[in-house]
Amino acid sequence: MSGAVAIGQFAVAGIAALVVLALIGMAALRSAATKEAVLQAREIADLQTRHVVQPAITDALAAGDPAAVAEFDRIVRTHLSSDRQVRVKLWTADGTIVYSDDPRLIGERFALEADDREVLATGNATANLSDLAADENKLEHSYGQLLQVYERVLTPSGRPLLWEIYLRFDSITARADSIGGAVAPAFVLALLALEALQLPLAWRLVRRLRQGQREREVLQWRAMDASDAERRRIARDLHDGVVQQLAGVSFSLAALSKELQPAFAGSPEARATDRIGGADPHELTDRIDSAAAATRSGVMGLRTLISEIYPPNRDEAGLRAALGGLLEPLAEAGIATTLEMPSPRPLRPEVGDALFRAAQEALRNVAVHAGASHVRVTLDTTARRAVLTVTDDGIGFDPAVPPGDDRPHFGIRMLSDLASEANGQLKLTSAPGEGVTFMFELPLR
Repeated sequence: MSGAVAIGQFAVAGIAALVVLALIGMAALRSAATKEAVLQAREIADLQTRHVVQPAITDALAAGDPAAVAEFDRIVRTHLSSDRQVRVKLWTADGTIVYSDDPRLIGERFALEADDREVLATGNATANLSDLAADENKLEHSYGQLLQVYERVLTPSGRPLLWEIYLRFDSITARADSIGGAVAPAFVLALLALEALQLPLAWRLVRRLRQGQREREVLQWRAMDASDAERRRIARDLHDGVVQQLAGVSFSLAALSKELQPAFAGSPEARATDRIGGADPHELTDRIDSAAAATRSGVMGLRTLISEIYPPNRDEAGLRAALGGLLEPLAEAGIATTLEMPSPRPLRPEVGDALFRAAQEALRNVAVHAGASHVRVTLDTTARRAVLTVTDDGIGFDPAVPPGDDRPHFGIRMLSDLASEANGQLKLTSAPGEGVTFMFELPLR
């Protein structure tokens, strides 16, 4: 993944998070603004109660005197009428409405709620949303949601009365929107500034990660080069040392056997009496021939091992010849093989080495574990990637079962780590009785 793509994904995720935070923040701001608007409405109602309503309360008004009611109505309409206010009521402790700006309510009696009685008892004002389904609010149904503010007032003789004001709730929400609208731009700008500050930091982080990844790749390739050098050294030492020595021993044994044969070519009686160190001469020559054959077989095995450790044709004839060399032992064992390279391209040495190692491990597993009759190796290269696929028709395995001695595991884990370090991938697909598909992919850029 390129740095620009990573930054783009980070920016998109950041914008999505910004939108979510903005929505949550705006909801929180509106809630806080609504509470603040309700508090302000309560404070205004408290000021009106103390400075307008309380001075106008009389005992005659509490007793329902028409003249006192008319005077109080004049004061209310003169000083308290506003578009925000829908209804006012003055209650006695027994639930009788002694005054309302709607005369139809005067003289009506309703049971007081617990909150109303608490205000009368303690004098602590309260505010809440109206219950328009209550009988006492039968004339306010058309106004929708209302805010009720309750205050206690006292007559000159000390009799407690309940003063109730109904305010339009849409005026409260409008005030809340006004407060939220004043704060929202600063909130959104702060979030945008945070996002803008994060982008350079994210870019620096991506650069550091990519640099670290390049350094890991360099170390990986250096380790692979060191491994190649060590394999070359081991292969050279085996070829120039042990292999040559064993070859010499084989030739010496063969020559000795030929030299001894004429000495035992006499009559059967003479051959029966001729013995060397108490051993039958013919038995001795047979042993020498057997030792020479075993030595030659060991030399061939060592040469095969040298070829597997560091195939000479990987550098001399290219990757196709190297892969063909890996398939030869399977063909000699009676397994049909197919090698396909539909779009050959020049590859960097380290990529070719990794693909060769992957094919070597996959084919080793086919030879040891698969029980296959046919194996197909395909190497497909494009401008962006190289994909090695090894498919066999063997016994397969169940991927859900943990690997054991009859399953490839250690070498596969090493190849998986190699692919991950190079930003590639390794996939194994199999099922019992359906063979195995081994796919090893490396990026070329």
